[in-house]
Amino acid sequence: MRIEQVRAKVKLTYGGEGAEVEALFDTGASVSVASEDLARKLASFRELPPEDRYFLGTAKKDVMIHITAKVDARVEVAGYEMPITTFDVSLDLPEGALIIGRPELDKWDIVFTPEGPRPRRYPIRLELI
Repeated sequence: MRIEQVRAKVKLTYGGEGAEVEALFDTGASVSVASEDLARKLASFRELPPEDRYFLGTAKKDVMIHITAKVDARVEVAGYEMPITTFDVSLDLPEGALIIGRPELDKWDIVFTPEGPRPRRYPIRLELI
């Protein structure tokens, strides 16, 4: 596993609904994306009108994912609540997948070091899985 990619358990909630998943914290991702099945578990799920849907490139050559919805969630990592986050939603991700990208890592002030991830603002301990 590269230092730029760490997996950790997170809890997503919104409107009394929620789920616990293993998220991929990816410094190379320009957006944060949830799978549609995961996003539908939250009360804030909203489909985008056809004209607002788009394709997003991935790190894999010539692989695109189709963004068809948005979802808001309260994100809890290691017992600490982060600010409400809006995730893009794609059917193309595997079931239960959650990718937390660079914008959220920057907002939450999480940095990665050779010794592992180190939060600056929140006392979060992310464990390599």
